[in-house]
Amino acid sequence: MQSIALAIAVAFFGVGCACLPRTNPQPDATARAQIEHRLEEIFTAAAAKDFERLDSYHLYGPKFTKFSGSKTERLDANAGQKGEHDGLGAINGLKMRADSLKIDVFDNVGIATFILNYSFDIAGGSQQAKERTTMVFVKESGTWKIAHEHLSPVKP
Repeated sequence: MQSIALAIAVAFFGVGCACLPRTNPQPDATARAQIEHRLEEIFTAAAAKDFERLDSYHLYGPKFTKFSGSKTERLDANAGQKGEHDGLGAINGLKMRADSLKIDVFDNVGIATFILNYSFDIAGGSQQAKERTTMVFVKESGTWKIAHEHLSPVKP
């Protein structure tokens, strides 16, 4: 009797597992490459202080959010944009790179996590810093745009 119950349970779970929808475990290489390229474009626009181009890479609007290491509250689109413009406007010689970059794609959403390693010149001196960074990208009209940013300092 126990062997019959065990056989039914095995058959039930075997059929149940076989019927589950299969997802492709391989990330979408094209989307990952597009997001990585977008990150390079963001870094280039920020270093050049090309605010119009930098703004075009963001999904500014009511759904945009940002957490920055220097602020405790969540920033909306206006505060995030102003902070970026003010901060970049005050520095020179910005260099940025994404260390330990990992990009995961879920349909029209991409999540990039990395250590933002950057340096810049301000008031005659050089500064270097690292921040743990998460950027959530949404594909809108065929273009990847930042919908959320979260940066937190890496303590030495």
